[in-house]
Amino acid sequence: MSILNIVVNTVEAATTADAFGKAITPILIHIINPIVMFMFALAVVVFVYGIIEMLSKGADAEAHSKGKNHMVGGVVGMFIMVSAWGIINIIANTVDQFGK
Repeated sequence: MSILNIVVNTVEAATTADAFGKAITPILIHIINPIVMFMFALAVVVFVYGIIEMLSKGADAEAHSKGKNHMVGGVVGMFIMVSAWGIINIIANTVDQFGK
């Protein structure tokens, strides 16, 4: 393979990555990030609901258990959303690096 072919292939790959980066960035900004933020907010609401349920009916063992389960579910949901946000940003930054 000649040097010219290598250069042409590299330029084509960079152009394709740049186009992909430009196409995916609006999708990330306007669709994916708001969905992740909404789901994170929903997990916080579930966590707070669990706290309120636990404190308001502290003598009832069943309500205490339900509140605890809601709190655990909220924490797990927040962890998943933060992880998803991090993975999405890693992928977006990687694609952005290929475009440069």
